[in-house]
Amino acid sequence: MRIMKKNLLYALMLVCTITLFASCNDDDDNGKGEETPLAQQIVGTYRGQLEVSVDETDLEPSQQYIYVKDAGNVVSVELKDFSVQLEADKDPFNVEDITFSNVPVEKVEGVVQLKETKLTINDATLGELQATLVGTEVSGKMDLNITVYSSTLKKNIKAIFSGDKINSDPKDFAEEIASWYAREDLKLTGIEIDPELMKSSVKGISIVRAGYNKIGIESAVFYFVGDKGKYLEIKSMDIQKTQNGIELLEATAVSKYDKKVSFVVSGTIVDNKLTLNVTMSDGTDTAEYVFTGSYKRTDAIIEKMTINSDVLILQPEISAVSSNKANIAIYKKAGVSNEQLSLVPEFEVSSGATLYYNNEPYVKGTAIDFSVEQKFKVTAESGQTSVTYTVNLAELVQDFAFKTNFDGEWEQESFQNQGEILFDEPGAGWSTSNGGVAYIKGMHGFLQCYAPDKPNAVTISTDSKSGKAARLESLDTTGKWAIITSVPKVTSGSVFSGVFEVDPINTLKSTKFGYPCFKKPVAFKGSYKFTAGKTYYTCPDPSKAHIFEVDATKTDLPAMNAVLYEVDTYAFDILDGTNLLTSDKIVAIASVDGKEQAEYTDFSVDFKFKDGKNFDPAKKYKLAVVCSSSKDGDKFSGAPGSVLYVDNLEVTF
Repeated sequence: MRIMKKNLLYALMLVCTITLFASCNDDDDNGKGEETPLAQQIVGTYRGQLEVSVDETDLEPSQQYIYVKDAGNVVSVELKDFSVQLEADKDPFNVEDITFSNVPVEKVEGVVQLKETKLTINDATLGELQATLVGTEVSGKMDLNITVYSSTLKKNIKAIFSGDKINSDPKDFAEEIASWYAREDLKLTGIEIDPELMKSSVKGISIVRAGYNKIGIESAVFYFVGDKGKYLEIKSMDIQKTQNGIELLEATAVSKYDKKVSFVVSGTIVDNKLTLNVTMSDGTDTAEYVFTGSYKRTDAIIEKMTINSDVLILQPEISAVSSNKANIAIYKKAGVSNEQLSLVPEFEVSSGATLYYNNEPYVKGTAIDFSVEQKFKVTAESGQTSVTYTVNLAELVQDFAFKTNFDGEWEQESFQNQGEILFDEPGAGWSTSNGGVAYIKGMHGFLQCYAPDKPNAVTISTDSKSGKAARLESLDTTGKWAIITSVPKVTSGSVFSGVFEVDPINTLKSTKFGYPCFKKPVAFKGSYKFTAGKTYYTCPDPSKAHIFEVDATKTDLPAMNAVLYEVDTYAFDILDGTNLLTSDKIVAIASVDGKEQAEYTDFSVDFKFKDGKNFDPAKKYKLAVVCSSSKDGDKFSGAPGSVLYVDNLEVTF
């Protein structure tokens, strides 16, 4: 019953993260002209209690915030980042936003009424939920009554919210004030400590966003009796806008490593100045700290790098930051010598940040030798954050034909270049999944999953439309867990334009699809034949590729697709096995409706552009051609023994 109540309350909180849309109808202008629309009258933040009952059994009430926003003749009422502690020894439930739309609103005798509105919610756990809402707002007080009925559990859930408007601005200020506040002053009363300890105590306060108008305070050391540092850390505290600035509402915590010492914390942020009031107590002694600090930016980014030189094809491209590191690619023109790569870069960095080269602030106008790898470091204004950028030369593939008949010399490669576990690759910019099969074979010694002498997924074949063809087969690679990686039951054969680099953590990211495309693609052509394997296996969760089940209702199909997608950078924006057909970067797809074919069948399919998208020569694009022996091979599903032959692949422009 306890678990059932948890689920019911969870569903209820989903209902309560509601967006209410109300039409305005105000007949009471008291003869003073046109009154302010209802939407504007009730805009603001409301703070109050949410009382919940399940079949007349009351649950613990919780304090909640409701944010009312003006949306023209209607309003949106939102309850964001909701959290409720159901049991002392259990983690709280955290809920995001849900919409309860089209709630009629009218004003009757000074009371804004939210008329009865019904909503159907489909919950993954509880199935279909029928919700009803009514409410009122008068003189800054909001009351909402919500009833939810679960047809699955045959339970009625009731919730009552009652709260007062605390400000007229429902904006989320947490993002704006999240930063590092460098210490300007620190005052202590109640106890005495060594002045040297006061100097070393809390150099600054780091505020982070913890939710909608909620912040957290990262660990900071405050000294207490006995010359011991105690760690203050606040997971979540509410903030609200006032006339003067932002108020940090009182929150409590215990010292991170000393549960006997408690903290009570409150404060304000006015004109980018933080005043934090910290009371420490162990039940015997009490210390009162007042910390004052100034806002310092924590961003440490190279936002733009330009080089004015005709030796480059493009301006430098910058990758996203990962683990305080990033990369920059510079594309030189063919025939440019190393001596010509002494160039003067110009940088735009985060506001307040400092750019370093060779551990010294970079002097604008200094030439840098980009014929070798170079490193730059950006340190934020706060001094708390830094990012190191590595700059290298890169090759821009400008003449890839997106065409192959597989008749050229295939290149023999070996697993980890050790001369063992051999496989063939088409070369000339085309890759296969053989590298992944070789990786699985390399684990056979301790995992016994797929022996080195077994067939590769992609091989050269003279059974072709003309000359040579690529033979792709879905393999039974057993399906086993291997410490950090998951060996799938089904490993499909694939051939594609791009690069294969084994990613043991997420094997679907091993396939790097596509090359730069400078012309509008028209059609995808080629020839194929296909035979499906006998037994189809489904992998329910691709993140656990070793788990599978037989699906007797399915028959395998091949996949042959050409995908045009937009990029910000040629060097760092890549679609892979996780998002080839689902990314929002996709502009157009040419997809073959493949099926069993005993003999070679020609195909020609036009590119279909996504709604509202077209080819813009001013933008950057990549194009990927991908063929697979199992249509759902990217989900590790398919039938071992499925064989696809492809020949004379071509994208026309």
